Amino acid sequence: MRRSPGRPLRRRRLPAMTLKEAIELHRAGQLDAAEQAYRMLVESPPDEADALHLLGVLRQQRGATDEALDLMRRAIARAPEQAQYHLSLGGSLLHAGDADAARACFERAVALDPNRIESYALLGHLALSDGDAAAAEQHFRVGQRVDQEDPLVLLGLGSTYLSLGDSGNAVKFLTRAAEQRPRDGSIQATLGRALFDQGAYGIAEQAFRNALAVQSNLSSARLYLGRALLRQQRAAEAQEQFAALAEADQESFGAFLGLGDVANQQGHPAKAVRWYKRALSIDPGHGAASAACASCLERLGDLAGAAQCLTTALQRLPDAAELHAALAAVLERMGRGTRAAVAQTPGQP
Repeated sequence: MRRSPGRPLRRRRLPAMTLKEAIELHRAGQLDAAEQAYRMLVESPPDEADALHLLGVLRQQRGATDEALDLMRRAIARAPEQAQYHLSLGGSLLHAGDADAARACFERAVALDPNRIESYALLGHLALSDGDAAAAEQHFRVGQRVDQEDPLVLLGLGSTYLSLGDSGNAVKFLTRAAEQRPRDGSIQATLGRALFDQGAYGIAEQAFRNALAVQSNLSSARLYLGRALLRQQRAAEAQEQFAALAEADQESFGAFLGLGDVANQQGHPAKAVRWYKRALSIDPGHGAASAACASCLERLGDLAGAAQCLTTALQRLPDAAELHAALAAVLERMGRGTRAAVAQTPGQP
């Protein structure tokens, strides 16, 4: 039957569905159909708490955080004892940038169901983002009592040890996490970081490539892949990674610093200086970038430029002994011995 001219199209309405059928649509990725099914369940008495919660989860998947928060809170008002509802609400609150409220939700979930491992994993990752490694480790260790091999808990422990500079333990836990979830980009990227810190650049490279094969937009994995390639003296391949980041306006400081290191390794100090200066325009007090830039300026015979570069960095890092030593060496070459002696003392810019 043909539609009459000017007659508006009506959205096709799904027949009444059970919650189980709506969930199956959701899991299959049929989000439009799943959303319509959830809304029909929510609008039909009784106002089902599970449908409200799952509709909220779906709306969060679609980036509608405010609506998701409202739906999840309505679900909790009808079934406040459901730990999963509090976990989902906490996740949406994190997306909204309210870490304190999210933490309260996760703690409430723990109180309602001490055996729900996601609560400990999320509390641990929140503590880690706050820089509290001790609290993070405690949450992850409690989570291990529920499940020794949960990948989120293993990732958390690996990330905690990585933040503490203990790459050996970090690799141990992250390797186990990767075995559980080999297609998880975040786990592969974090494992790569730990391997990089150990100096195992070839294995780290593979982990970063694994991460990017799953999530090509993981800019930190691409940045570290470039660094791993550079450590293996594969400057041309590293340049491709850094250039891709620079073009996409991602990890700009690291990309410019990496391109400077590539040019430096290839014996092009003038080109390296241009990239280092772009990096320093983003972070003027970065010690490694300042030292590398000054070194290239020295090679080009621009001792005054090298001294100025190091002096600027020392204004932000007055206790950086290596920068003081580099500045003293430059000043000595310039015939400014008295100033060089002062420059050797940390705290004296």
